[in-house]
Amino acid sequence: MPHMLILGRGGSINAERVLAVASLESAPVKKLLRDADDHHVLNLTYGYPRRSLVVFDGGLLAVTSRTVEELTRAVHMGKELDHDNAPWW
Repeated sequence: MPHMLILGRGGSINAERVLAVASLESAPVKKLLRDADDHHVLNLTYGYPRRSLVVFDGGLLAVTSRTVEELTRAVHMGKELDHDNAPWW
């Protein structure tokens, strides 16, 4: 069963398929997002400010309102915790 990381506002991601988490402040990340096919980008901000981009192993991109630090910590914590103790925002 995949380890799903709950983002807290109705969305979750498969933490086992995350390749990278990057800040949307970075020019190369902005270019990557701008050049991506719309069908490969998920908006998981739920109206909150965009803070980070998650890159998945299948080429899918997810824009989130969580910081890089929050997501990185949660992905690493998830490897050590069971699903009942998943990080909650």
